[in-house]
Amino acid sequence: MKLLWFWVFTAASLLFNTSSFALTQDGKTLLIIKGGWNDTRHVLKNWKASDPNPCNWTGITCHLNDQTVRSINLPYMQLGGIISPEIGKLSRLHRLALHQNSLHGYIPAEITQCKDLRALYLRANYLQGSIPPELGNLLNLVILDLSSNSLRGSIPASIGHLSHLRFLNLSTNFFSGEIPNNGVLGSFKNGSFTGNLDLCGLQVQKLCRSSLGFPVVLPHSGNDASTVPPKRLSHYLNGVLIGAMSTMGLALVVLLAFLWICLLSKKGKIGKKYTKVDKQLDHDTGTKLVTFHGDLPYSSHEIIKKLELLDEEDVVGSGGFGTVYKMVMDDSSIFAVKRIDRSREGSDQIFERELEILGSIKHINLVNLRGYCRLPYSKLLIYDYLALGSLDHFLHEHGQEERPLNWNARLRIALGSARGLAYLHHDCCPRIVHRDIKSSNILLDANMEPHVSDFGLAKLLVDDDAHVTTVVAGTFGYLAPEYLHSGQATEKSDVYSFGVLLLELVTGKRPTDPLFVKRGLNVVGWINTQTRENRLQDIVDKRCKDVDAETVEAVLDVAARCTDANPDNRPSMNRILQLLEEVISPCLSEFYDSHSDC
Repeated sequence: MKLLWFWVFTAASLLFNTSSFALTQDGKTLLIIKGGWNDTRHVLKNWKASDPNPCNWTGITCHLNDQTVRSINLPYMQLGGIISPEIGKLSRLHRLALHQNSLHGYIPAEITQCKDLRALYLRANYLQGSIPPELGNLLNLVILDLSSNSLRGSIPASIGHLSHLRFLNLSTNFFSGEIPNNGVLGSFKNGSFTGNLDLCGLQVQKLCRSSLGFPVVLPHSGNDASTVPPKRLSHYLNGVLIGAMSTMGLALVVLLAFLWICLLSKKGKIGKKYTKVDKQLDHDTGTKLVTFHGDLPYSSHEIIKKLELLDEEDVVGSGGFGTVYKMVMDDSSIFAVKRIDRSREGSDQIFERELEILGSIKHINLVNLRGYCRLPYSKLLIYDYLALGSLDHFLHEHGQEERPLNWNARLRIALGSARGLAYLHHDCCPRIVHRDIKSSNILLDANMEPHVSDFGLAKLLVDDDAHVTTVVAGTFGYLAPEYLHSGQATEKSDVYSFGVLLLELVTGKRPTDPLFVKRGLNVVGWINTQTRENRLQDIVDKRCKDVDAETVEAVLDVAARCTDANPDNRPSMNRILQLLEEVISPCLSEFYDSHSDC
């Protein structure tokens, strides 16, 4: 009898173990998705049916209550292949991060079956086709980043239905047509759409045309006649024609023809404002104006007149390369103008050609260079105006009194700045070394989003053999040791400067703060001392009330890697961006979703 019970118990145990360790349905789905990828680095080698718990697989996290897949985090993994439609079977997926890979094919419409999706990162792949209109059904979506792909077609109006959407980046694709202005789509500005030359609409301040070629949207035009929609004008003319046909006859036909010719003439003049690179030269005065992207909706006469009127009352700041002015147009649009105080030796033609390269660079976290003007007495660069000014001013001077930088805002600034710098290092051709990363070169817009400024100017405006002190005078606290020694800037010296910027965000102190100097240390040495003594509470800015120790330690760890004394040990900006996204993005996603601090 005992032997019988033993065999019954053994059989039951085997049956129980077999059922308990069977691969979950989400696990089976993940294996199908893996089958569509080309995993050249074998990062997914532990995705296998013999491991019944997919929650332990690389890049996978699960919900604790039922072990269903919560997030897929696989950026920078060099994954090729396609995104399988099976992704739609992961019904409780909150986050899908596949950015900076080599995926191609289409965005599967089935992804919209993931009704709980909060964050979708597909940036910097080779995805083709259009945005599935069904994405408008992902009502919980907070972050949507499809930038730097080969996507085409129009932007679906259904995106406007995503009422929780707080971050949208569709830049650097091949989208075309008018950007819908419904719902949340009306709240996103030019930065979300840059690099799509065939897009038009209010968000990008660019003229749209009807199928007949007439202006449909013309922002910032001071000419009332040119802003009358052709349809209204046509109705008006038809009414006049019908009312007067019995008395005017042939005379009105002649008048109609005359008005038609005038309208076409106006249309032609308006269209000329939107050339992609517009160059105007006055041979008598030597004045030259070059505008990039075709997104300055003003005549050259209007712009030059405003530039000539700038004086000391319009000064808003100064930097290593010149004075910055605030230029207000007649329609109240505002631009920043940097007057160049010095330039490297060489012809104006070479200088302007290199400026055109800088003007072609557009990214949501880079300050947009709108144009260049050469006046008889100065050279002027025209930029977008950022309402909150520099991070340095906001963090250390008056900005904090009116609108303190909480921990969440600092995380967003760190992440956005890393994205902009990584774009310069890895996505521009030729790659751009900034040379002067510092808080005064991080500008903040009205939504506290960061934009890296002055990229490319250090190389453009200073001789290659110039001594380092003439390049970055006044910013030694950010300089890498090897840069100070040799004067040779590299991507790794930019990485060091970015690490110091991270420390500045955490501590709320400038790198040259007297607290460090009087101890014979720089900010890096001071942080190392405080960390060894486990004095985290003395490191974090006392004005920042909502910090949590876990993310502070993670950011400090990234900063430590950036500021390693050996440049060979410092990670690339792409790797730094990956590390920060792993730490920060889930926190921001949850913040946007719950509308509370991390």
